[in-house]
Amino acid sequence: MKYEKVELIGPSGASRSPKLSPAAEATLKVVKEQTKKRAHRRTPGFTVRHFDNTFNGYDWLLSGWVAEERFVPTGRQGIGRIYKYYYDPTGLMYYTKREVMFHIG
Repeated sequence: MKYEKVELIGPSGASRSPKLSPAAEATLKVVKEQTKKRAHRRTPGFTVRHFDNTFNGYDWLLSGWVAEERFVPTGRQGIGRIYKYYYDPTGLMYYTKREVMFHIG
């Protein structure tokens, strides 16, 4: 059985639809189309949050880039790991901030 919980966090930190820039929304649409093509197994309690350069901590991103945080819980309640991924406007995925900074130049 597949489970997926998607949580969207706004700039104020409240759980609601984020206020992403139009360029970031276009990038997110490309990324979501790519992920539909791949089959993924989801863990119960799995959450995904997306950010762009309008959010604190991600102001170094260029316009149109999207940061994704995936929280994957472990066996204990509330304990888990956060994986961060970065997407450029064409939908290419980068695993680290260092890769993004190298690509940006």
